Amino acid sequence: MQITLNIDGKEKTYTNDFVKARIFKNALKLNKEMKSIKEISEELFDKLVEFVVVAFDRQFTVDEVWDGLAVADLQSEAMRIFNEVLSLGGLQIESDEGNEPGK
Repeated sequence: MQITLNIDGKEKTYTNDFVKARIFKNALKLNKEMKSIKEISEELFDKLVEFVVVAFDRQFTVDEVWDGLAVADLQSEAMRIFNEVLSLGGLQIESDEGNEPGK
């Protein structure tokens, strides 16, 4: 699993080849919570960004994600990583058309 962040004006790629089972468990909890959310919020993005940081074993900070991703990429990158963790655990999340955060 990889993510590229722009830190101090330079692109830096982080990799995590060992995703802990606890991260999968946390993804299941977050997925359940996201299904009950009616609209996108700052709190949801805070949880997604924190999830990304923890999924990469804190190789970077929450602030580095907020400052290192373009606004146009934030949701897609966070959800890509979230879905990648779920798929590593054998799950595939199918989005309900128009029911995904941000849609």
